[in-house]
Amino acid sequence: MRTLLIFLALFVLFMQDTFAKTSVLQKTLQKYSKASTLQTEIFKTDEKIVLGTKSEATGALMLEKNKIYISQTGEKKVDFYYNNNTLTLVEYPDADFGKDGARKVTTLKKSVPPFVKSLLNLFSNPKSFNKDFKTISETKKDNEVVVELKPSMKNLKNFTLKINAKENEITELVFVDDVDTRTTIKFAKIVLNKKIKKDAFLYTRLKTDEVITE
Repeated sequence: MRTLLIFLALFVLFMQDTFAKTSVLQKTLQKYSKASTLQTEIFKTDEKIVLGTKSEATGALMLEKNKIYISQTGEKKVDFYYNNNTLTLVEYPDADFGKDGARKVTTLKKSVPPFVKSLLNLFSNPKSFNKDFKTISETKKDNEVVVELKPSMKNLKNFTLKINAKENEITELVFVDDVDTRTTIKFAKIVLNKKIKKDAFLYTRLKTDEVITE
């Protein structure tokens, strides 16, 4: 009986390893991790489940090793810079203030939201991403695969990816956080290995910026 149990345990481990190497998710993660850079358009929706409110934004994302830049325009224009383990959030003034309004800049080092690193790992570090997110299921319909994942971090309740199985491209990301906000990010026009200027990931301070440093 003991020999049988050991055999079954080894078989399960073998199947898990085989699944990890052949699943659409893992193939997609490997594809992105081999790219030197990534650029994509994003369409973001935040839904407050309890309040029943919704906000939308469009923008762009650029990623290079350990660096992210996100620019989005919705109710306000916001830029995100993640570089050298530091997150800089730049909020532009309402259009009503015209050119006289000051940008509000917040710099975080110790309390960078875990999702920032998860997003970085999603597109560049499969090993770290697989450590933080365990696959629950992969469901394929035509050329689309829906992957349900279980996050290890407490501030995320669930995490779902939609993948174009033919191209091995992530088309949509959905997660619900600990305050019941459902965030959907759709990706379009993904470009890999296109050179990005170094200063794209650097925040340039203006004299009028109101800066808060952690």
